[in-house]
Amino acid sequence: MSLPEPPRTEAPPGWRLDPGLIPEPERTPALLIHLSPLLGLVLPALGNVLGPLAAWLAYRDRSHVLDDQGKEALNFQLSVWLYSFLVGLLFFALFSLGLLGGLFGAASGSSELGVLAIFGSLAAFFAFFIPVSLVLWAFPLVVMLLAVIRVNQGRAYRYPLSIRWIR
Repeated sequence: MSLPEPPRTEAPPGWRLDPGLIPEPERTPALLIHLSPLLGLVLPALGNVLGPLAAWLAYRDRSHVLDDQGKEALNFQLSVWLYSFLVGLLFFALFSLGLLGGLFGAASGSSELGVLAIFGSLAAFFAFFIPVSLVLWAFPLVVMLLAVIRVNQGRAYRYPLSIRWIR
């Protein structure tokens, strides 16, 4: 037994839908799409990507607007995931270089160089990694709330700093 196809929102003959407007019946699914990254609170590291992916796959066949908004949410979450990965990789490299500097400083017989390198690694952690991590945590939440507000007003939303992985 197959389920009936959901109705697609299409423009009447002779009319064109404004791509920046979201029709009333599609606002609730669009809100769910933009709120789906909250799955990341339940499944850390992957939930913020799996939520928009599942929502986009569920709603993309209903209308062009939902397909577009689903791609937007998924592209943004993939971009944030990539940015977080790169920041983590950069921090790991900087922290490792500090520890290696401390090791070589201690091996050369200069305990001052070893202590300086270890404090440099800790300073990189507190001065770089923690503030950037807070921004990478808060920025997607703020932008998601802006998307929800905009979609609730019936307007499509484009995420900033988003790489268009899926077109």
